[in-house]
Amino acid sequence: MVDELRVKGGKVMQTLQLDRTAISYSPDGMTAYLRLPEPAAGVKYSLEDVEAALVVGGVKQGIDQKAILNMIRSRIYDRSVAVATGKAPQDGKDGCFEYMFESQLDGKPRINEDGSVSYAIKLFEMVTEGQVIAKYHPAIQGVDGYTVKDAPIRAKPGRELPPLRGRGFACKDDGVTYIASITGKIDKINDKINILPVFEVSGDVDSNTGDIEFRGDVIIHGSVDDIEIRATGTVTVDGVVQGASIYANKDIVVAGGVLGNGKSMIDAKGKVSAKFFEFATVRSKGDITADIFLNSNVYCEGSAFVMSKKGCIVGGSVHAVSGIEANSIGNNAEIRTHVLVGNGGEVRMKMEELKNSIKAAEANINKAEMILQKFQEYEEKTGQSCKDDPRRVQLVRIRVRDLARKAADEEDLKKLRLMVESAKGANIKVRKRVFPGVFISIDSCDTSCKDTFDDIIFIKQQEKVVMRRLSDWGDA
Repeated sequence: MVDELRVKGGKVMQTLQLDRTAISYSPDGMTAYLRLPEPAAGVKYSLEDVEAALVVGGVKQGIDQKAILNMIRSRIYDRSVAVATGKAPQDGKDGCFEYMFESQLDGKPRINEDGSVSYAIKLFEMVTEGQVIAKYHPAIQGVDGYTVKDAPIRAKPGRELPPLRGRGFACKDDGVTYIASITGKIDKINDKINILPVFEVSGDVDSNTGDIEFRGDVIIHGSVDDIEIRATGTVTVDGVVQGASIYANKDIVVAGGVLGNGKSMIDAKGKVSAKFFEFATVRSKGDITADIFLNSNVYCEGSAFVMSKKGCIVGGSVHAVSGIEANSIGNNAEIRTHVLVGNGGEVRMKMEELKNSIKAAEANINKAEMILQKFQEYEEKTGQSCKDDPRRVQLVRIRVRDLARKAADEEDLKKLRLMVESAKGANIKVRKRVFPGVFISIDSCDTSCKDTFDDIIFIKQQEKVVMRRLSDWGDA
C-alpha cells in the first residue's frame, strides 16, 4: 500500500495507493467506507492524498472531508469509517385538487345534548355562479440522486392529473382555477363534479302554487300543504308536510314532520327523514328516521330508526328489511301496532317467479337463434337474402323482446338477492318499553306481546321469534 514518501511543509507525508479491500461500499452504493493502514513511524497522511486515493478507487461524489480529517487526527487505522455519502433522490409529488366546498355529507339527523333530534339535515352543498369551487396544484417534479460512484438514481416524477370532468363549471385562463357556471347544487362523485339546478321556494307551497315537478333538487323553505312534489333529485322541506305527497329519486327530508291525514305518500329511492309521521304512507329504498311513527304505513329496504329519547312507534305498520330500533313500541291503550323486519314469503315467491321468467326467456331466445341460424345457412347456400322474410322479421323481434325481458328480470332478481342478504340477522331493538297489542314479524315468523316488556331485542331462532334482554346483547 505504501509506495513512497514525500516531504510537504518540512514534514514527511505518505503517498497512498489503496488496495481493493481498503474501500468498501454499502449494498445500495450510497455510502463508501475507508480503512486506512497504519503509517510508518514519523509519517502522516494528508487530506489531499486521501481524497485523491478515494477518487482513484472509484469514489466520485459526496466525500466527507471532516470524516477524513478526523481519521487522520484521531489516528483511526485499520477500521472502516464512512467517508462518503451519495444523494438520495427526491421523488416528485403528484398534482392534486383542492376543493372549496364540503364534499362529504352523511345526511344523518343530529342528536342534541338534551336527547332531542335535529332534522335540519344538510343533504348537499350550494354554490353560486362565479364561485371558486376547486384549485389545481400542479405536480412537483423530482430531483435525481446519485451514488458515491456517481451513478445516477432517477427520482419518481410527479404525475399531472387530468382536468376535472363534469358539468356546470368552467376552468379559468390560468388553467388551475375552476368556477361555477351556474347557481345550484354541487355534487362530487369520485373525480366527477356536477353543478345542477335547484328549485327553491322561500315560503309555503299549497294548492294556490300548484304541484311541483322538477328535474333536479327541490328545496321548500316553508310548509307543503295538499299538493304533489316530484323530483329527480332530493327534496328538502323546512316546515311541515300536511296532506301532500312527495316523490324523489334520491333522499327526502322533512324537518317539521308529516301530517298525512290518511292521504300523504312519501316515496324516496334514497333515505327518508322527518320529525314525525302521522297517518302517512312512507316508502324508502334506504333507511327511514323519525321521532314518532303514529298510525302510519311504513316500508323501507334499509333500517327504521326512532331517534329521540321519547321516540315511539304507535299504531299502523312499520316494515324495515334490515332492522328496527326504537325507544318504545305501542302504548298503554294497547293500540294494534305491527312491526316487521326481514323478508316475508312473498319476496322468495317473487324470486322464484323471476327465475322461471328468465328460464322461459332463455328458451325462447335459444329457439329463435336456432331458426335464425337456419335462415343464415340458407342465404349462404342459395345466395338469396331472407332479410325481409316475415318469419325472420318476427323471430328477430321475439329475440330482441326476450333479451330485454331477461335483462330486466335479472336486474330485479339481483336487487331481491341483495335485499335478502341485507335481511340476514335482522332484529327489532326496543330500548325502553314494548306494550301489549304489538305484533312482531321476522321473516315469516310471527308473535305478539301479551304483556309489557322493557329493554328487549326480538330475534329469530329456530324459525321462532324470541325475546332477549337488549342490555345483555353484544351489539346493543
